[in-house]
Amino acid sequence: MSSSTTFFLDDPPQSGVRNMAVDEALLELGQPVLRFYRWNEPTVSLGYFQRYDDRNGHESSRHCPLVRRRSGGGAIIHDRELTYSLVLPHDFPLAVKRLELYEAIHRSFIAVLKHFGVAAEFSGIERGGTNVFLCFQRLSPGDVVIRDGPRVLKILGSAQYRNKAGSILQHGSLLLDRSDAASELDGIRQISDLFPSVSELIEALKFRLSGDFFWNFQTFAPETIERTVAFFEETRYTEGGWTRRK
Repeated sequence: MSSSTTFFLDDPPQSGVRNMAVDEALLELGQPVLRFYRWNEPTVSLGYFQRYDDRNGHESSRHCPLVRRRSGGGAIIHDRELTYSLVLPHDFPLAVKRLELYEAIHRSFIAVLKHFGVAAEFSGIERGGTNVFLCFQRLSPGDVVIRDGPRVLKILGSAQYRNKAGSILQHGSLLLDRSDAASELDGIRQISDLFPSVSELIEALKFRLSGDFFWNFQTFAPETIERTVAFFEETRYTEGGWTRRK
């Protein structure tokens, strides 16, 4: 199989508004881009269909800034985790079938986690539902979990959004450690105290994904989308109407 050019972006910690605007700008660009990013303060991202007022029922995160994602699913407390996004144009082979894309990316994450001594696997079960506020307290068969005795700990979940042009955005969160804003959720470091640094993890994931999908990574120049990012920051993600849309 021949390799394909895919852009790579590793962003420093920044605000939730900025992070959501960058994801949407990359989707509008419609080129294959893999992005890893972090958040400069604990932030709640609501799924597209979640009710704004539901965030008030989660006491420990009520003080956190709030953004609403383009994708569905449950709320995520972005704090001690690593977020990724993958944008693929409509004619990219992996972009065609929704569930296959979930499973393919999650399978690569599982392989990297096992390399670092974390016995991750697909959950294979359904648990919780749309009435459960936090994403990491819901389970679907394609989620990635660690089994700790009788406990099943979800450590990776992803969600998707497809725009009118057919390009797809898949983004997800890898839960690394327990957050004060969601102390009910254990992360990988509650199970494995030998887990690597975030930079080592990103390099390993980049290497694995490149090999699994024959992606020839080129560094993405973020200045090429800066005007589009600014537009989405000003017109969508800082606008109360979008965040409070439900």
